[in-house]
Amino acid sequence: MKIYANAENINLISSMISKGREPHSIAICGEKGQGKKTLAKYIAAMLLCQNGQAKPCGVCKSCKMLEHNAHPDFITAQANENGNYQVDTIRALVSDAVVKPNEGRFKVYLIPDLDRSVSTSVQVQNILLKLIEEPPAHCVVILTAASKQTFLKTIISRVLCLTAQPCTDADSAEFLRGLNKYSESDIRDAIVCGHGNIGRCLEFLEGDVLPAAFEIASGCSRAMLARDEYEILRRFFSADGKKAVFRQSLVFLSEIARDACAARLGIKNRFSCCPDTAAGLAGMLNEETLRELYGLLCDYIAKVDSNCNLTLTMNSLSGEICGVINKPA
Repeated sequence: MKIYANAENINLISSMISKGREPHSIAICGEKGQGKKTLAKYIAAMLLCQNGQAKPCGVCKSCKMLEHNAHPDFITAQANENGNYQVDTIRALVSDAVVKPNEGRFKVYLIPDLDRSVSTSVQVQNILLKLIEEPPAHCVVILTAASKQTFLKTIISRVLCLTAQPCTDADSAEFLRGLNKYSESDIRDAIVCGHGNIGRCLEFLEGDVLPAAFEIASGCSRAMLARDEYEILRRFFSADGKKAVFRQSLVFLSEIARDACAARLGIKNRFSCCPDTAAGLAGMLNEETLRELYGLLCDYIAKVDSNCNLTLTMNSLSGEICGVINKPA
């Protein structure tokens, strides 16, 4: 099983397994597409591999079953079409956890994307709390979410918390070339958008939302540098009626603002889709203004998620962005 980046996380888990101190509750945080579920599956392979070396061999029966998503002791909870976990589903998982493994020493339960379970996240975590506090010796629970803030304090204090580590652009290129599906030109375009986020690179190549959102975000960020409210609004309106595209463009812009904040503080951070524009904003705006811009964009992402009127939202946001970036230094 090939895994990119995350060497520190893997070495930590490997060391714990080698010492007989296997973690029974793990939370993996990181932005969408950064490989949280891949890391979770790799950790499951470390625990379930039959070679006993705290590293997946890739050839034993257990590794082969994991590779083909057919291992009976690696169970992934399924959310509904809206991303919410049903309470009964999680209760059934907790009940099943007392049953001994089919093949080896452990049963590994993966509950991914808990941050998407907006309406049931608290209930789900409260149901899981007893299992996480007192897990059977054979049970391992892995949760994933975009942010550590998703988790209740009672949960986060009882789990081993890992942050998915970003890949390099070279890692992304290697992975994409290995699929033998894309031209070098397409791969370069995908990496400009997604950098070391392999999931985002794939989404850029295989869908229509990310390319459109990338065009909007790159155009808007340049318009911010020019303090051109009309151009910002014009770019936004190219997504009118396309909620997913508009939302993703705001995600890109929030990441540009985040990188600009980091650059302002002297931190080298080139993960956004437009690092050069982020550097320009860092030179144009002070830290307080950049923080305000980032917070504004995050607030509007939440508004889009609450099914607001897109046309009115675009008008309002373009004005508020210019209100922030035009503040005296």
